[in-house]
Amino acid sequence: MRTRRLALTLLLVFGLAGAARSETTQAVSPPPGPRPIRVEIGFYLLNLVSVEERSETFAADLYLNLRWKDPRLAFTTPAPGDDVRIYQDDTAAARLGEIWWPNIEFVNTSSPEVTNRSLFIHADGTVDYRLGLSSTFRANLDMRSFPFDRQSLNIRIQSFEGDRRELVLEPDLAHMGFSGDEDYADLSVKGIEAETRSSSVAGWSEDFSELLIHVNVTRSPRFYLWTVFFPVSLVLLLSCTIFFVDIQSFQNRVSIGLACFLACIATQFAMSFNLPKISYLTPIDRLFLVAYACMALGVGVSVVETSLLRGHPEVIRHTDRLASLAIPLLYAMLVFFVVLP
Repeated sequence: MRTRRLALTLLLVFGLAGAARSETTQAVSPPPGPRPIRVEIGFYLLNLVSVEERSETFAADLYLNLRWKDPRLAFTTPAPGDDVRIYQDDTAAARLGEIWWPNIEFVNTSSPEVTNRSLFIHADGTVDYRLGLSSTFRANLDMRSFPFDRQSLNIRIQSFEGDRRELVLEPDLAHMGFSGDEDYADLSVKGIEAETRSSSVAGWSEDFSELLIHVNVTRSPRFYLWTVFFPVSLVLLLSCTIFFVDIQSFQNRVSIGLACFLACIATQFAMSFNLPKISYLTPIDRLFLVAYACMALGVGVSVVETSLLRGHPEVIRHTDRLASLAIPLLYAMLVFFVVLP
């Protein structure tokens, strides 16, 4: 008798647990209705905190608004105006664990920090999930036109609740924007764009829906014009003073050229700490190469004068005057046609 009672008790306990699991599974299963489930995502850039060119990352504070419809959550309003149920912060997180939601993931960041969240469930079953987010995102910067560049800082959002046949993420264009006065250093935010695209995972046969958000920024080059372009151009002009030194003092000409050369190298070395290790040349790189070439040309003219024109002082004077004008002119032409994008 005691054994039978124990068996009945265990059967009752496991039966209730199975029923509870069944109810939980039913509660978090995808909403009924046509497929794919469409989830609209609104995006608002609150603050562009930083952009690190060397590490190719950017930090941002943003708001997201996710909207989908689950008919199982519809309810009858007890009174006019009472057609939405609102959950905040911890309550929202707890309620979110009881219902189905897209379970979004950010592909190009490892540890997003949710600063606040709100959940709105409307009488017709429409769900609005709003959250504030701060994180550092990886970026693929194109520095070919730096510092005259425009960048697209991307935020990639996916959901692994199902492939494209089950769930599609779409931009909510009515809730897409940015704070107009939020810039970072020399970068200005010019617009927000969003698109839906397919994304696959290596080794998986499914294609997932991905929402790709573009934060378009433009760089103001004024800082680099004053701190790089102007000093390098000035050093180049200083290197041309070798043509006002008598050719008999050839070592003084070489010393001036070498000093100018080292000044440019020091400036380029300082700039290298701000740029990623890229395989292509930026306008700043081309500027230094042009300056090096023109300085080397000036020293080369002096070598030719010393070795071939030593007995022709009048020819040397004409050569010096011509070189003192031609090399700066050549430098200006190369900067205009080769350096600037």
